[in-house]
Amino acid sequence: MSTQTSTLAAPGASASTADSGQGGEFEHQRIPASRQLSGKYFLGSYAGEHVAGTEFVIGASLVALGVSTSDLLWGLLIGNLFAVLSWAWVCSPVATRSRMTIYWYLERLAGKRFSLVYNLLNGLIFAVVSGAMITVSASAFRVVTSIPPQTAWYPQSLSFVALVLFVGAITVWMTLKGFKLIANFSTVCSPWMATMFLASGVVTIPVLLHMGQLDGITSLAGVVDTFVWTGATPDGAPGISVWVIAAWAWGANLPMHLGMSDMSILRFARKSSYGYFSAAGMYIGHYMAWVCAGMMGATAALLAGSQLTEMDPGGVAFRILGAMGLIAVVIAGWTTSIPSLYRAGLAFQSVFPKYSRVRVTAVTGLVTTLIACFPFVFTQWLNVLSYFIMLIAPVGAIIAAEHFLLPRLGMRPLWREHRGLADNRPAFLAWGVGILAGVLLLMEGSLHLFTLFIPVWLVSLMAYPLLCRALGVERDASGDVYTEAYGPVHPPEVPGGEAEAHHPVRVLDPWYFTAVACLLVILGAAGWAWFNGADAVAHLDSFQWLIVVPTALYFASATLWMKNRRKPRTA
Repeated sequence: MSTQTSTLAAPGASASTADSGQGGEFEHQRIPASRQLSGKYFLGSYAGEHVAGTEFVIGASLVALGVSTSDLLWGLLIGNLFAVLSWAWVCSPVATRSRMTIYWYLERLAGKRFSLVYNLLNGLIFAVVSGAMITVSASAFRVVTSIPPQTAWYPQSLSFVALVLFVGAITVWMTLKGFKLIANFSTVCSPWMATMFLASGVVTIPVLLHMGQLDGITSLAGVVDTFVWTGATPDGAPGISVWVIAAWAWGANLPMHLGMSDMSILRFARKSSYGYFSAAGMYIGHYMAWVCAGMMGATAALLAGSQLTEMDPGGVAFRILGAMGLIAVVIAGWTTSIPSLYRAGLAFQSVFPKYSRVRVTAVTGLVTTLIACFPFVFTQWLNVLSYFIMLIAPVGAIIAAEHFLLPRLGMRPLWREHRGLADNRPAFLAWGVGILAGVLLLMEGSLHLFTLFIPVWLVSLMAYPLLCRALGVERDASGDVYTEAYGPVHPPEVPGGEAEAHHPVRVLDPWYFTAVACLLVILGAAGWAWFNGADAVAHLDSFQWLIVVPTALYFASATLWMKNRRKPRTA
């Protein structure tokens, strides 16, 4: 995904042959059939991307917000369904018809000034995400030192600042190594992370049952309602409702679906229906992982005799998963912070095109690391992310209106480019109107912060076509407006841009089967701790030791498989 700018091409034509083929990214070229990908790619991509460091923070935060068990389970079910449908019904159709990155689409829709503002905001969002996850990774290293948990908005220890700077330096170094290393790192780590989340949920059950028996509670539902999702905040205030949970689950990834940034990924999809594969990420990462992280956080707080709000992700994971929990937190933080820093660097590099990606990313990484020194970024993560979502939502609404609504009102998509205007005034105004609506609703106070993205997005969606008509955009759409705006449904191949031959992934490989077997052993150890939970805490300690060897063996075998997965078979 790139945000580099170049001379705009005519609709349906390439900017240049060189641009189209460079790195195979096609930043300013519609994706030809030879470069479009099958559904397996998107299924794996979504499943891996949404099991990361944010799950530790969000799962525990939902416990602290006082949601009840039934509200959580139903809210996540409903909200994640709406997120999947947003990918499948809104983002994917635009991506597979236009075959453009969001950056190129916005530049053609609204001009370079609009794209500049968007890239600055986008870069800031990804930088803050990266900084928060650097803090999460540092919380794991903190556990093996004498540094106290950092739960205030500011750093309470100079040693913690030094630790963050160390973790941030590693993060920046890995980011500068490039996208291929980032992708391979995530591919190896994601299956293990999903397994560890599931195992943490399983292994906490006997501990919770043991705690419940001490209070005369014998059922699993009873102990979960009593100790985990109680329906009240730690200070006794009523918790958030099922609809607020549903809105949060829907909006947590709004920048990607209704915000349209995943156009840059889904433009490679052979079919629009591949947007449904986002369900793998939503129901593995944003359902299973959030539920398990909540159970892990509540159980760790019970065992430590403290409030969950007084613990950081490192302390929680260490109490439940032992040393492997610290590794899980470090890796989970890195699998989010590294690609987020990479995206932030690309966004800022488009703003400062005279400087190389490496230099811009290095400077961005330095600022991001300084942000990470202030733990408020992750202690207030849900609120911080909600404000960013409100700021970015109108952009996706404008793209949706351009594609779906303007043709129905007789206006052609990408009319600004067709008329040769420097800027798209209705787009700027619709963005401002949407944000203004959000600010007014926030000040009025009748809607929860987590739900504000819904009226903001809808206001911008409706305002943009109305402003287009009010400011004199002609009704000149005739014939196939999408072909006129984007080009043919099947983009032509670019000379010299055909896909390089590559060998299929080898799954019938001993290292692959070894890695899978290690994950099954970890889950088996969690099941053993559950079914032999007469002494729950002792079995928890045993589980922490049992998963050390399969974890080490998993990373060794998965790395070897990754290295050899596309090598041709010998005769």
